[in-house]
Amino acid sequence: MNRLSIQSKMILLLLLVSLLSIGIIAWTAYLSAKSALVHQIENQLTGVRAAKTATLKAMLEGLRDQVIAISDSVAAIEGTKAFIQAYRELDAAQLSEVEAAKLTGFYSAEFLPALQANLDGKPVLEQYLPTGNAARYLQYHYIVANDQPYEQNHLLEQSTSDQSRYSQVHTQYHRLFDRAAKIFGFEDIMLVDADTLDIVYSYQKTTEFGTNLATGPYSNTLMAEKVRSMRSLRDRDDFKIADFEPYRPSLGKPMGFAVSPIFDGSRNVGLLVLQFPINSFNKVLTGVDELKAESSEVTGIWKAEGLGETGEVYLVGPDKTMRSRSRFMIEQPEGFLQTLRANGMSERVVKEIQAKGNVICSLPIDSESAAEALRGRSGLMEVTDYRNQKVLSAYGPLELDSLRWGVLAELDKDEAEAPIRKLGRDILNLASGIALAVTLLALAFSSMLTRPLRLLTQGARRLGAGETNVKVQIDSRDEFGELGKVFNQMAESIRSQTDKLESQVRENQELLLSILPASAVAQRQEGDERASRQFADVSVLFAEIQGMEELGHELGESKALSILGDLISAFDEAAEKFGIEKVKTIGGSYLAVCGLSVNRPDHARRVIQFAQEMGKTITIFNREQTADLHLAVGVNAGPVVGGVVGRRKFLYDLWGDTVAIAKRLAGSPGAAIRVTRPVRDRLGEQFQFSGPVSVELPGKEPLEAWQVTA
Repeated sequence: MNRLSIQSKMILLLLLVSLLSIGIIAWTAYLSAKSALVHQIENQLTGVRAAKTATLKAMLEGLRDQVIAISDSVAAIEGTKAFIQAYRELDAAQLSEVEAAKLTGFYSAEFLPALQANLDGKPVLEQYLPTGNAARYLQYHYIVANDQPYEQNHLLEQSTSDQSRYSQVHTQYHRLFDRAAKIFGFEDIMLVDADTLDIVYSYQKTTEFGTNLATGPYSNTLMAEKVRSMRSLRDRDDFKIADFEPYRPSLGKPMGFAVSPIFDGSRNVGLLVLQFPINSFNKVLTGVDELKAESSEVTGIWKAEGLGETGEVYLVGPDKTMRSRSRFMIEQPEGFLQTLRANGMSERVVKEIQAKGNVICSLPIDSESAAEALRGRSGLMEVTDYRNQKVLSAYGPLELDSLRWGVLAELDKDEAEAPIRKLGRDILNLASGIALAVTLLALAFSSMLTRPLRLLTQGARRLGAGETNVKVQIDSRDEFGELGKVFNQMAESIRSQTDKLESQVRENQELLLSILPASAVAQRQEGDERASRQFADVSVLFAEIQGMEELGHELGESKALSILGDLISAFDEAAEKFGIEKVKTIGGSYLAVCGLSVNRPDHARRVIQFAQEMGKTITIFNREQTADLHLAVGVNAGPVVGGVVGRRKFLYDLWGDTVAIAKRLAGSPGAAIRVTRPVRDRLGEQFQFSGPVSVELPGKEPLEAWQVTA
């Protein structure tokens, strides 16, 4: 914390307070809204389950009332007695060999292949072929000799081949039962002899017609079991409902049955069996008509009922298999079967479902919620369903008489929790937005508060870095504003003192540069007071103005000194023009060098041009002043040694043979620009030369010199 700026501390404080508040409020809101959403989903599933259960219960109770009412009708009582008598008269009837062969052919060529398409195994003819005379007679005349398709046999009202009394009874009563079947939607209406348990009449005329429910091929069905149990009851309002089962006479389609006794006075003469398909129950549970289950019209039905993308309601029977259609098989049959296989479902079960085209009485349901519903309990829990998906399951029983089904309304957990996750994201986004807004406000507010401090800090840094033209602009009238005024006054004072110091330094620098070459100044600034240095290759010029003494006698010393000063100034300007460094002047003598402070490859050429410019200056002066001055110049190139002479009053000077020879050339008789051989060789054809001439050197061999003519 000690390393953080004031602005950072203020931002952290504001953010800590605001984000803590936002977090508490957001978390509280999320928990509250989540609880409300969970209750809403639970109530929705429970409500759907309860509504479906109530509807199904009403359907079962209506079925009970219908079977009791029909069994107590005159048509049922009188019809049963008439059919029983007519049936018993057929016990002695025999089929011809042709008729018997046609009956057998019907079973082997039509019925059993159609049945096998919906079964896992292969049915055996002998297990289904009726053996009793009456059953064989009736099945031949009303099924085999019937011109209608197998499942449309009820359309036959009077058999043209049956000349027995049974045909007359059938013609009399069939139209009454046909009307009842169509009004109430029964698949079949059967009359059973209470004494023998023979099915003496069947509206649908399927293969149980005429058989015996105690010893016949369908005696092991749930319907037969309920019929046998009803024979001993003595209450005309008794009834029983047989659970749905794959009913083989209906080619394995799931069918349920309602059974009630038929009393003639106090005598139980028969039993009424109403066969009803599961389609009506499926339509309540799924909202889909069985005939439209494979069409596109089913789209959106579950959503309309509030079950979303994955919700469904289904029945579970006592054997823990499904008693209704699966939504997922209706919507995507192939994908559903692949899902079952992927989840390890028995291949036998999958093939059975695929063959039947539905899951009824085939798909095992082994969830805890199904078990609880079959125990007669209601509630809601999270379970893994038959697709191996986590679901919320609202469960409860559906009971009537001895029948108990489990009703389950389920929704995938992912979909159920989707609104909760969306709520969490929305709250998180809202909280993040508020946090961002608070952060921006904190930044803006802290920036506004700390701006004067930043300005003062920046100003102090600039001032500390040597920038003296610093002024902070603080408009507030608080303590920061007062501090800003004091800072500006301090900066102004420092700037004034710095300007004076810099002015003095510049004057000293200029003075120093006027005395010393730039390289020597640089060496002294680096701590080398003598600035002594050897230069390997420079061009040295030594010039002598001749005639100054005579001019002094003529014009006076003061005037002559002034003229000399003007000439020297003109030489200095020319030197600067050609990149020449003046070393010193003594009277009319002028010592200069090129290539000293700045390395110049053409230093010889520059020096000659400078010498020519000096000559022009003298010529112009003579013409204007009618004077008679001459300029003698000696130029040499080679190594020199330069350095500062003196400590308090110092000057810069050059030593070496290069300088001495240049001076000697300038001191030779005659006013001219003389150069040594090294200079002449360097210049080549750039200038015109005359000579050479011999120049005497004290203590040395004579030196050849050339004179620059143009």
